[in-house]
Amino acid sequence: MLNINEIIQEADILVPNAVELPQKIVWLNAVNQDFFNVVKIPKTIRFDSVAEQSDYSIAGLSEKDIDKVLVGLFWYSRLNYNNVTTTENFFTYESDTLSLHPAPFLTSKGMVRYRQSASTTFTSSDLSSSPDAPKEYHWTFISALASFLANTEDDGIKASNYENQYKSAWNVAAQNYQVQGDEV
Repeated sequence: MLNINEIIQEADILVPNAVELPQKIVWLNAVNQDFFNVVKIPKTIRFDSVAEQSDYSIAGLSEKDIDKVLVGLFWYSRLNYNNVTTTENFFTYESDTLSLHPAPFLTSKGMVRYRQSASTTFTSSDLSSSPDAPKEYHWTFISALASFLANTEDDGIKASNYENQYKSAWNVAAQNYQVQGDEV
């Protein structure tokens, strides 16, 4: 597992530069966020549903990251992003509250499938933080930072090569984590 200090040191070896540490941290924060825009890693949260209760407290998600909601045997569609008809079950998620419409008619088990997002914000004062990406993709942060650094040094060929390295790895990761259909 690489930390951001190690990532910065490796990128500096690949592309000698005069870029200040705070700017590198800004770029690494952007890379950390961007990884999860490309690679959609599915996660699940399970909860107990209660008959006739429509609201459930589920903290820390973003509605756009929620992929599926299943309660018992019934799927709920995302109201704000799907074309939901009047006969379909739907959900909304706002202020850490998952709202199911209609409310489940039986007490059952529920599951929310969502896409992981970056939660760490790197700072200059803590260089021991690691990327939120799975550790097998931490090396791609070196190539991503090297690409940014090469652009600042006006070396477009080197920047393009490093960019192709990390984007190619991210595309493979995206395929590896892709969920097909309604698999849970």
